[in-house]
Amino acid sequence: MLIGRKRGNQVNPTGRGSDGPLVELRGVRKTYGEAVAVDAVNLAIDRGEFVVLLGPSGSGKTTILAMLGGFITPSAGRIFIEGQDVTTLPASRRPTVTVFQDYALFPHMTVEANVGFGLEMRKVRKPERQGRVDEALRMVGLEGFGKRSIHQLSGGQRQRVALARAIAVKPTVLLLDEPLGALDLGLRRQMQEELVGLQKKLGVTSVHVTHDQEEAMHIADRIVVLNRGRIEDLGSPDRVYLAPTTLFTATFMGESNILAATVSGRRDGLLHLRTPFAEVRMEGRAPDGTTTVHLSVRPEHIRLGPVAGAISFGRVTIRETVFQGAHRRCHAVSMQEGETDLLIRVPAEHPVRSGDRPEVFVRREDLVLLAD
Repeated sequence: MLIGRKRGNQVNPTGRGSDGPLVELRGVRKTYGEAVAVDAVNLAIDRGEFVVLLGPSGSGKTTILAMLGGFITPSAGRIFIEGQDVTTLPASRRPTVTVFQDYALFPHMTVEANVGFGLEMRKVRKPERQGRVDEALRMVGLEGFGKRSIHQLSGGQRQRVALARAIAVKPTVLLLDEPLGALDLGLRRQMQEELVGLQKKLGVTSVHVTHDQEEAMHIADRIVVLNRGRIEDLGSPDRVYLAPTTLFTATFMGESNILAATVSGRRDGLLHLRTPFAEVRMEGRAPDGTTTVHLSVRPEHIRLGPVAGAISFGRVTIRETVFQGAHRRCHAVSMQEGETDLLIRVPAEHPVRSGDRPEVFVRREDLVLLAD
């Protein structure tokens, strides 16, 4: 699985630059009657940062984006952009532009008329407007497409037109509401690369909504994992995937083995845990009075055969293997304490077959203590 992209300048994990955050949500809450869509969200976003709001349907990510864009007013809390309180400011007066999943293009207009629409609404004079339209189309790879109608374009080209319309007005904050969701897999991967390149070239602060974990890890400087209207986890893609802080994040961010463990004590500065596979000593804390915790270990971190410094989880029986290109996805079962399932990913060249009974190992640093 892809764990994020190479970053030229590492973004401060707090989202704050030397002059403070460009965008800030303070205690933002949105309710509809008794239903809570967003609950007490605090978030700071730095200038030039690419932040992805990630979560399942109903987690609050689109509501947060709509509040940033001025389409929904918070029930409580404040929203600041460049230090200005924009909480009640309408969308037309904010330094933001939103790209929607359905692109919201005008079918009766040409490509260049669509791209120039926002500029016309802002009373930009025609000579400057045409220059900015041409520049925006060139940046998204649609130079020479200006006179075409929307009906003559493919899905990927329409998505580029929507992006061109957004960047033509030079927004302070670019808001992206699942703009790649309607594209097929191959085109979506291509557009992810183009979107990242364009965002970094422009240096525009971007907030992107998606429910696709791989997309989030591919494009984000920082991922905000949302669950039931609250921020569940927040950090760089590699940190959120490799060291999730909560049980929800571990299960939502790709496949993971979740192990129940009994707390047997704390000695020599380490937490002593008993799992169905082995006794484990690791750094971390369990809340006072806690007797059971959960550990997460990713399938690719379970090794078949000895590894220096790793913990033996005993022998397992391989029940099923599925070839998936770069790796083999194996369903294994341990019989040490009842029947316990394990999901294992091994390199494609590893000759593992159903019925094999290898001894499996896990490095202590690949075990993650979760907060329930």
